[in-house]
Amino acid sequence: MSNRKACLYAVLFFVVSACSKKQFAPVPDEVTQKEILGIYDCDPAIPEFIHGSFNNTTICFNTITNASDTFNNAYYRDSSIHLDHINLIRTNTKKTMSCQIHFVNPDLRHKTLPYMLPHAQPGYNEYAEMVISDPDKLWATDITEDYVGSTYKGFSITITDTTGGYLSGTFRGEASTRHGKKVEIENGTFYVHVIDVNKN
Repeated sequence: MSNRKACLYAVLFFVVSACSKKQFAPVPDEVTQKEILGIYDCDPAIPEFIHGSFNNTTICFNTITNASDTFNNAYYRDSSIHLDHINLIRTNTKKTMSCQIHFVNPDLRHKTLPYMLPHAQPGYNEYAEMVISDPDKLWATDITEDYVGSTYKGFSITITDTTGGYLSGTFRGEASTRHGKKVEIENGTFYVHVIDVNKN
């Protein structure tokens, strides 16, 4: 019996020691932080941004995908084809996610600030939407699912200032994929220079 007890104690000691070593092994926090840096944070060299909390994860989008392309930050107006559209488009620092804000038929030149959507007396087809890449596929190179939030349903946005052609404001609400996945958006802010592409 004593030999069996001795063997049992030896086995228990080995198991406890192994478990203890595994439990208290150092966690590579620095590596994790380095991986996250640049994916969620703003590039401090770029003053423009779209920024918010998406499902309690704060993400900053302030990089232009193509600096020479005005599509990313343009106000298109052409009354001959009833065009009145604003694009605010940015990616995160590593360009693994994008965030797009589109204002459709805002007629911003004739609106008083703050300009809020939705509002009680919208014009014809007057709305805004936000399109963001799937946060669950943050490191993916081929993102096929986007979240879309619309002021027709559960999403609101306000332009508070347009000084110097820079649109600034706030947003909040909900966006979802076509398959029903949802993201809650809080504390959203934006500050983006818009080029007036007026063809009238």
